[in-house]
Amino acid sequence: MEKINAVVDLLIESWRLSQATRKLAIRIADEKVKKKTLNQVARFGKHFQAAAEEFELEVLDFTGAEFETGLPITPINLADFAANENLIVEAMIEPTIKFADSTEIIKRGSAVLGRQIK
Repeated sequence: MEKINAVVDLLIESWRLSQATRKLAIRIADEKVKKKTLNQVARFGKHFQAAAEEFELEVLDFTGAEFETGLPITPINLADFAANENLIVEAMIEPTIKFADSTEIIKRGSAVLGRQIK
Protein backbone atom coordinates (compact mmCIF):
# COMPACT_ATOMS: atom_id res chain seq x y z
CA MET A 1 0.00 0.00 0.00
CA GLU A 2 3.00 2.28 0.54
CA LYS A 3 3.79 2.29 -3.19
CA ILE A 4 0.18 3.17 -4.04
CA ASN A 5 0.32 6.10 -1.61
CA ALA A 6 3.44 7.39 -3.37
CA VAL A 7 1.71 7.11 -6.74
CA VAL A 8 -1.41 8.83 -5.35
CA ASP A 9 0.70 11.71 -4.02
CA LEU A 10 2.42 12.01 -7.40
CA LEU A 11 -0.93 12.00 -9.23
CA ILE A 12 -2.33 14.71 -6.95
CA GLU A 13 0.67 16.99 -7.34
CA SER A 14 0.79 16.39 -11.11
CA TRP A 15 -2.92 17.23 -11.35
CA ARG A 16 -2.36 20.45 -9.38
CA LEU A 17 0.56 21.47 -11.59
CA SER A 18 -1.43 20.74 -14.73
CA GLN A 19 -4.40 22.80 -13.50
CA ALA A 20 -2.17 25.74 -12.57
CA THR A 21 -0.33 25.60 -15.90
CA ARG A 22 -3.60 25.55 -17.83
CA LYS A 23 -4.88 28.61 -15.91
CA LEU A 24 -1.65 30.50 -16.57
CA ALA A 25 -1.53 29.49 -20.24
CA ILE A 26 -4.96 30.95 -20.90
CA ARG A 27 -3.60 34.36 -19.85
CA ILE A 28 -0.65 34.31 -22.26
CA ALA A 29 -1.00 37.13 -24.75
CA ASP A 30 1.18 35.61 -27.46
CA GLU A 31 -1.18 33.21 -29.26
CA LYS A 32 1.64 31.00 -30.56
CA VAL A 33 3.10 30.52 -27.07
CA LYS A 34 -0.39 30.04 -25.61
CA LYS A 35 -1.22 27.32 -28.14
CA LYS A 36 2.11 25.56 -27.59
CA THR A 37 1.66 25.61 -23.82
CA LEU A 38 -1.93 24.34 -23.98
CA ASN A 39 -0.81 21.56 -26.35
CA GLN A 40 1.88 20.56 -23.84
CA VAL A 41 -0.74 20.47 -21.07
CA ALA A 42 -2.98 18.29 -23.26
CA ARG A 43 -0.11 15.95 -24.07
CA PHE A 44 0.75 15.73 -20.38
CA GLY A 45 -2.92 14.92 -19.68
CA LYS A 46 -2.75 11.88 -21.97
CA HIS A 47 0.35 10.55 -20.19
CA PHE A 48 -1.19 11.37 -16.81
CA GLN A 49 -4.33 9.40 -17.68
CA ALA A 50 -2.30 6.46 -19.00
CA ALA A 51 -0.24 6.33 -15.79
CA ALA A 52 -3.38 6.42 -13.62
CA GLU A 53 -4.88 3.58 -15.66
CA GLU A 54 -1.65 1.57 -15.39
CA PHE A 55 -2.03 1.61 -11.61
CA GLU A 56 -5.80 0.99 -11.92
CA LEU A 57 -6.62 4.35 -10.36
CA GLU A 58 -9.17 7.02 -11.24
CA VAL A 59 -8.66 10.72 -10.70
CA LEU A 60 -11.98 12.49 -10.13
CA ASP A 61 -12.64 16.21 -10.49
CA PHE A 62 -16.10 17.32 -9.39
CA THR A 63 -15.78 20.96 -10.50
CA GLY A 64 -19.22 22.20 -11.55
CA ALA A 65 -21.10 19.29 -9.96
CA GLU A 66 -24.00 19.84 -7.64
CA PHE A 67 -22.77 19.35 -4.08
CA GLU A 68 -24.21 16.41 -2.19
CA THR A 69 -23.03 15.15 1.19
CA GLY A 70 -22.18 11.77 -0.38
CA LEU A 71 -19.53 13.19 -2.73
CA PRO A 72 -16.06 11.92 -1.83
CA ILE A 73 -14.70 15.41 -1.18
CA THR A 74 -13.92 17.56 1.81
CA PRO A 75 -15.43 21.01 1.29
CA ILE A 76 -13.23 23.61 2.96
CA ASN A 77 -15.92 26.28 3.22
CA LEU A 78 -19.12 24.34 3.97
CA ALA A 79 -19.64 26.33 7.19
CA ASP A 80 -20.12 29.49 5.10
CA PHE A 81 -23.52 28.29 3.87
CA ALA A 82 -26.92 27.49 5.36
CA ALA A 83 -27.98 23.83 5.41
CA ASN A 84 -30.83 24.40 2.92
CA GLU A 85 -28.79 26.18 0.22
CA ASN A 86 -28.21 24.59 -3.17
CA LEU A 87 -24.45 24.39 -3.64
CA ILE A 88 -22.05 23.45 -6.40
CA VAL A 89 -18.43 22.42 -6.37
CA GLU A 90 -16.90 25.67 -7.51
CA ALA A 91 -13.30 24.46 -7.64
CA MET A 92 -11.30 21.42 -6.71
CA ILE A 93 -8.12 22.05 -4.72
CA GLU A 94 -7.13 18.38 -4.85
CA PRO A 95 -8.79 15.63 -6.89
CA THR A 96 -10.38 12.52 -5.41
CA ILE A 97 -8.42 9.34 -6.09
CA LYS A 98 -10.11 5.94 -6.14
CA PHE A 99 -9.45 2.46 -7.39
CA ALA A 100 -10.79 1.97 -10.94
CA ASP A 101 -13.96 -0.10 -11.29
CA SER A 102 -14.50 0.17 -7.53
CA THR A 103 -16.16 2.42 -5.01
CA GLU A 104 -13.09 2.32 -2.75
CA ILE A 105 -11.77 5.84 -2.20
CA ILE A 106 -8.04 6.10 -1.57
CA LYS A 107 -7.94 9.88 -1.02
CA ARG A 108 -10.83 12.31 -0.70
CA GLY A 109 -10.46 15.47 -2.71
CA SER A 110 -10.63 19.00 -1.30
CA ALA A 111 -13.02 21.51 -2.78
CA VAL A 112 -14.39 25.03 -2.56
CA LEU A 113 -18.18 25.29 -2.71
CA GLY A 114 -20.33 28.06 -4.12
CA ARG A 115 -24.01 28.92 -4.29
CA GLN A 116 -25.81 27.40 -7.23
CA ILE A 117 -27.18 30.16 -9.45
CA LYS A 118 -30.44 29.29 -11.11
